[in-house]
Amino acid sequence: MASRKYVIVFAIVIVSAAAGLVWPYFANLHISMMPSTISTWHMGKGSQYEPEMVYQVSFNNTNFTADMKFLPMQGQNQSLFVQIRPSGNDQTINQTVQIGLLYDYPNVSGNAKPYFDILDQSVFSMRDYATTDQYLAKGATWGDIYIGANHEQLTVTDVGTMPFAFGSTNAYLLSYRDGANENEVWIVDNLPLPVKAQEYDFNGTLDYTFELVSLKAPSTPGFS
Repeated sequence: MASRKYVIVFAIVIVSAAAGLVWPYFANLHISMMPSTISTWHMGKGSQYEPEMVYQVSFNNTNFTADMKFLPMQGQNQSLFVQIRPSGNDQTINQTVQIGLLYDYPNVSGNAKPYFDILDQSVFSMRDYATTDQYLAKGATWGDIYIGANHEQLTVTDVGTMPFAFGSTNAYLLSYRDGANENEVWIVDNLPLPVKAQEYDFNGTLDYTFELVSLKAPSTPGFS
């Protein structure tokens, strides 16, 4: 019995020592404790329902409407038709692009390129944080943001029914602070793109805004 006790004590010491070695590693892991029942969102979620989403976009001194229609799937591929109407003239620019994971479209027509560059920095910019599933829950963090020497986190700060130009619906507000300003973006589950955002630059000047002003989504859950 005595020898058995020594073995047990020795085993406890070994296990404790091993735990001490590996604990710092596990302590530094950011393990999500979100319940599996909480919904998640990623760029493009719900595109298979083929919604049509019309945005009003303002970027510096450029204002335009972007009518985005998700086209039917072709096997594993899907395309996006975008009709751009610059404010102040009757010009209409049509562009169809194949949807990729990053929503990055460098090879568009010369007429469409300036507007796609703006969409790349605004409506499509959430690809930097949500190419994979992110939790739709208050307090959930979606990524780190470094502004000079400052470190912020993009966090879900509000959840509930919110009014938008296209109507009121349940939405998730994500935000982070940049100096005195709060940068904000609104997500609606099962809609493939953010529905609203306002972003300030480092100097506190409003950099861009966009908002979904019209939505046709008869097949999308929650909007049919």
